[in-house]
Amino acid sequence: MDEHIAFMKNAFHQLVERGIISKDDLTNSNVTDEMIKEFESEFDIVIPTEVIDYLKSYNHTISMLCAAVPDDYIGEDSDIIHEINDMTSDEIAEMDEEEATYLSECWSGILQIPKEDPLKNLKERLLGFREYADSVEGVNEDSLKRFLPVGDWMSAGPLCIDTENSKENVDVEDPDTWQVKWFDHEEFDWQEAGYMDEDGRVTGLALFPDFEMFIRLYFYGVYDKLYDKQMKDEDEDLPDRSTWLQ
Repeated sequence: MDEHIAFMKNAFHQLVERGIISKDDLTNSNVTDEMIKEFESEFDIVIPTEVIDYLKSYNHTISMLCAAVPDDYIGEDSDIIHEINDMTSDEIAEMDEEEATYLSECWSGILQIPKEDPLKNLKERLLGFREYADSVEGVNEDSLKRFLPVGDWMSAGPLCIDTENSKENVDVEDPDTWQVKWFDHEEFDWQEAGYMDEDGRVTGLALFPDFEMFIRLYFYGVYDKLYDKQMKDEDEDLPDRSTWLQ
């Protein structure tokens, strides 16, 4: 099995291992190459390989997940990116107290893949994002077409893949090359917010270098053990992760 497909399949297995879902919540995906091609043709967009791997992993109806997330995370923090991308949950939990990242529970919308019409949620997200952009003045529509919504960051706005930026060309030190961008759904002055330049070319707010980083955070739960340690140190009850699902 290709390592990238294995990464995505294992992401769902980790949700089971962490007690968030049951294995009965998953069935092998019925997304086909033909469905992908039809979607791309209809919406004039190319779905990145890593998103196709996600779509072809399992059918599921997960709409939201909760995870332990670094407080006030807004991207562009190289230390946090290193922790999520390169360290195990055990290694993160063993960090010195002064170095350890403070965490909070945070909900984010997840791309559903229902068995019946499996790309329905992706279509709805894309149409919703483009409709939202229609209410923003000065947007260059051609530049908008490259954004593919794959979630909803902190339930506060669409999380999109910038399909112009390939995973192979991502430079962690250069947010302009990052794949995953965010748009606050309450923000309508995109130039003021930094979501587009003065010519109307849409850029979004760089949030994650790639889609797999978001998966590590929400599916693999890289901060689970550190968060449990944090709760114990604060004499708080450990989280019931079976409730981290909608």
